[in-house]
Amino acid sequence: MARIQPRNGKTRTTYTATVRVKGQPSISRTFDTKGEAKSWAAEVERQIRMGRYQDVRPAENLTFADALSQYLARVSTTKRPNSESRDKISAKALIAGFGSDISLAAINPQRLAEYRDKRIQTVSPSTFQKEFALVSHLFNVARREWGLPVDNPVPQVRRPKVDNNRTRFLTKEEAQRLLDVAKTSRNTKLYPYLLLLMHTGMRPSEAAGLQWGDVDLDGRLVKLQVTKTDMRYVPLTEMAENVLRSIRPKEAQMETYVFLPHSSKEARKVLDIPCNHFKRSFGTARKKAGLDDLHLHDLRHTAASHLLMAGVDIRTLAEILGHKTMQMVQRYTHLLNDHKLKAVDRINSLGLE
Repeated sequence: MARIQPRNGKTRTTYTATVRVKGQPSISRTFDTKGEAKSWAAEVERQIRMGRYQDVRPAENLTFADALSQYLARVSTTKRPNSESRDKISAKALIAGFGSDISLAAINPQRLAEYRDKRIQTVSPSTFQKEFALVSHLFNVARREWGLPVDNPVPQVRRPKVDNNRTRFLTKEEAQRLLDVAKTSRNTKLYPYLLLLMHTGMRPSEAAGLQWGDVDLDGRLVKLQVTKTDMRYVPLTEMAENVLRSIRPKEAQMETYVFLPHSSKEARKVLDIPCNHFKRSFGTARKKAGLDDLHLHDLRHTAASHLLMAGVDIRTLAEILGHKTMQMVQRYTHLLNDHKLKAVDRINSLGLE
């Protein structure tokens, strides 16, 4: 049975609805109008009698900021270092956007849409998508693992499309120009690092975070243990093997980093995103080489594209790059139109005298 009780304040009157059903704890909520109080009470009483009512008070008493903090401590710490770092950045932006006082239950599609419209003016769609992905997983974890009565509002909100089809790759001449400049860099590890990226297709942080214990120079293999997907082995070209051998210390320890500073304190600064160690030196090198539009990740595209042009099959390429789906590798094939034209030109005289 429901009871509506008016409460007279200094500036306005509110209405507290209390629902009591035999065998169930009483539930109360305050509204601005009597009509809202009656409607809420009737709906709650109906859901209780049908066994469908979920008490939202735990979610109302938990702030969105506290929920994010719990997620970072309980979920993000189980992820790869790069993903954990990304979660921290996204959480900071979300708390700044929504404030520290709003409850988890108050995060609805309307508020998310407002955040989207404002946020997308200052960040890329990719950055925004990562933030919404965090919110979505937070709600799923809160419901399934924390027992909170919340529904995920993210699927109901339209999200900007992310263009992941950027596949800039270097020609042989451009690659040579970049490497020649890298040899003159004050960062003596820049040249072997860039060459390794071009010759293996490793992700920038996979290569930058290598330890000598991961590198088998005699077998020409690198074991990648910390990756975006699963552990994998990456073969080395003879040139990549030679350049790594040239920088390997005589008494290299298994846990010694190949490229990062030997000082554990200095290395710790960039361990979340190891490729940041080369951010400044790479920026200088690409500018001197006249390749201002080049990103570090484009060297991965470069390796993939040239492997394809050399006749490597798609499935083998996917294994080298660590792609779980063939769709990710197919993105490179459209870059090879000129290569395909040269291939079909070989039968240009077929059927002709």
